[in-house]
Amino acid sequence: MLLFRVSLLLLTIVSFLACKPDKNESAQVNFYPWEKYLTSQIDSLAKHPHSVNKTILLDGQKEVKQLVNIDWKQEWAMFLHADLNKPAATSSYDNLSEEGIIWYSLKAGEKLAVKKLYIQMDAFDRPAKVEIIMEEKNFLFETKKKLHMNFAEGKVQTYSIDGTQQMRWMSPTHYQLLGVLLPK
Repeated sequence: MLLFRVSLLLLTIVSFLACKPDKNESAQVNFYPWEKYLTSQIDSLAKHPHSVNKTILLDGQKEVKQLVNIDWKQEWAMFLHADLNKPAATSSYDNLSEEGIIWYSLKAGEKLAVKKLYIQMDAFDRPAKVEIIMEEKNFLFETKKKLHMNFAEGKVQTYSIDGTQQMRWMSPTHYQLLGVLLPK
């Protein structure tokens, strides 16, 4: 009897695993592959570095730097985080796209950080302008961010982040960042 139960359990487990979809099937792309496109930009900049003129404003204090060695994955982490091809986002966005414009807007009642992803395409179907709006709110803090990227010939030229963070019981912190990739 014990052998029968163990055999039945093993058969059930094997049947369950056999019916599980392949990873490639479950990793279906429903939205524009933003993370993939931006990762290709990061890889290109790693091979052919550019210096960047970076301006940061934090609560009215301005700092301007020219940087040569940048960890682009870290620099553009917020932009990478805005990719919608995640299981939680599968049915959470309205597709408002039309010819030359890719536009996703978070459906009413959904609670994801990315509220809007707008990509204006060029004549060669590459991003020319990207705008992302993100908002997060919980018991301790509330953040709002507007992210922009401008492209020329499919390559990033400028990027900016304009954000506000409000910690509970504290005054809000406003920050702006503007990066301009300089020609070689």
